Amino acid sequence: MRDSQVPINMSASGTKLKNAAWRSKPSSAVIATEDKAFDQAMLMHMAERMGAKITKVSGSHALLITRAKEIADTIDEAAKTLAAT
Repeated sequence: MRDSQVPINMSASGTKLKNAAWRSKPSSAVIATEDKAFDQAMLMHMAERMGAKITKVSGSHALLITRAKEIADTIDEAAKTLAAT
């Protein structure tokens, strides 16, 4: 997993957004309940702030690898919800 990650382009952090998509579009958040890389309260605050449908999954920071089915199910559910509107 380490080898697949690339350095962050810090210039992207300086871009000022005029209209953040989460303010007007439906959002989802998957939160790994055993994640030690990020503070759980911060993750919940961010998800709640954007009005996301929150899915908590038992697992570590690497949910895409360790809990792929739950991630895929969440994406599928979000896509179906959007298609129905």
